[in-house]
Amino acid sequence: MRFTDSINTPGAYYALAYVLSACLIIYTNPRKSKWYVSIPYQVLYFVSLSWIMYVTRDVIVWFIPLSILYFTLIFLDLRLHSNLDIRLVLYYAIRAFITGEFMASFHWMIYYFSVKTAHYPTGPVANVIMLVLVHGVVLFFFYRLNQRMPHAEEYMTITRKELLAAALICVGIYSLSNIYYLIGEKLFGGLYAQEIFVIRTLVDAGGVAILYAVAIQLGEVYTRLERDRLLDAFEMQRANYELLEQSMEIVNIKYHDLKHQIAIIREGVESGEAVEYLDKMEQEIRIYEAQNKTGNKILDTILTAKSIYCQNHWIEMTVVADGSALSFMEPMDISALFGNIIDNAIESVEKIGQKEKRLIHLAVAHQKGFVRIRLENCYEQQPKIVNGQIKSTKKDSRNHGYGLKSIEAIVRKYGGSVTINAKEGWFEQRILIPSCDKDRAVYDDQETSL
Repeated sequence: MRFTDSINTPGAYYALAYVLSACLIIYTNPRKSKWYVSIPYQVLYFVSLSWIMYVTRDVIVWFIPLSILYFTLIFLDLRLHSNLDIRLVLYYAIRAFITGEFMASFHWMIYYFSVKTAHYPTGPVANVIMLVLVHGVVLFFFYRLNQRMPHAEEYMTITRKELLAAALICVGIYSLSNIYYLIGEKLFGGLYAQEIFVIRTLVDAGGVAILYAVAIQLGEVYTRLERDRLLDAFEMQRANYELLEQSMEIVNIKYHDLKHQIAIIREGVESGEAVEYLDKMEQEIRIYEAQNKTGNKILDTILTAKSIYCQNHWIEMTVVADGSALSFMEPMDISALFGNIIDNAIESVEKIGQKEKRLIHLAVAHQKGFVRIRLENCYEQQPKIVNGQIKSTKKDSRNHGYGLKSIEAIVRKYGGSVTINAKEGWFEQRILIPSCDKDRAVYDDQETSL
């Protein structure tokens, strides 16, 4: 059988491969709705794509515009059903497009060889069996491979250069795989059809391998970068705490001296107005001494410093905390955890124009072997929450959001969980941590209300 024989993979096979590769991305990443909601859309997508490929099967001049159309349909499918930002959708659309090319090419090559060399039957039932077997194996392989890839919610932000590199790989692989459509027998006239199938399938397989290898490499680079930045954030938090502790120690000494100075001054004061003024000063000192005495020195230092900041910026922060419940945690973890969650709350309420709505409430309690931390604050700008996790709203999200990641890392370190909720202008963050080794060993990360 020479090149002039039919070597074109039927359009329905490509349509099915595109749909399956898109579904693979959709169902292994955050989705906008339940998986079964998208099934009718996928069926409609398959039927429409099959019809387009059927009516244009002999129009070679439309090859490039139709290829762009097929990619666009994959992009729209991912955009409609996946809960990813537009760059990630483009990136995954590229991977789905090349994966679909490989799946269709590989299946048709296996089918062609089976029919021509092994005399495999060509009836509808045999075709369906072959389709299920080949696509089932390929889908299982890619499903397992995607499970080992970084999840989208943890994935790096795709930059323009990385997206451009993936696009160039896609264009190069697709062009090499389908070059015979444009050149035909001028280049491949001496080749047999089965050789064309092998070349096309190997090129597509190479493209898939390159895209996945690049993705794995980017994931490793991002993981190392994120680890280093988290370590830098912890080190900065430690340095800030040491400075804060020194400052608070100086302030406490001054307050202690001031009490004695007031007592000395009081002995020489006779006027009622002066006595009243000294009484007021003593009352303010007692309030300062009484506030944020939780039973944990680290937490006391953090809360006192944040309370002073809130007072100077018209923010009302109330605290009900049992600091002794945190005794099992390392000092720097306490500092980083509460420093970050309070800083995030302060950053949110500072954006509120009405000062009376700048409210923050923190509660820390020990109940039934768990430390329960609840932080609530008002907000004006709706936080971005994806799959139960709050995301940084800053434009350069790759270089921001490490305070949030630091919180999650510390909580995971102790076997705990973080849940958040934002509704009607009120944000709530709940942290649940087993308070002893035995509880942490059996804790199953289930969500428990505070």
